[in-house]
Amino acid sequence: MGIMSIRITEDKRKMLKVIASIEGKTMSTIMSELIDEYVKRNRKKILELSEREKLKEIMELSETAFADWDNEEDEIYNNL
Repeated sequence: MGIMSIRITEDKRKMLKVIASIEGKTMSTIMSELIDEYVKRNRKKILELSEREKLKEIMELSETAFADWDNEEDEIYNNL
């Protein structure tokens, strides 16, 4: 498990500590839950970026196969 340090104001730290205490949780548990929620909400972005990278890798692999077809008329496709 990794360790992460964050800097927050003393007021926020105290409030978090009070809330954690009321809920019977640790501050680390609350932060972990918040990060999990954030990642879950943004997972689609991660998948989209992943798919773009896969497409980019596939296109790069196919460059040599299509090198024979390279001509001036196809310059428009070079930026894809």
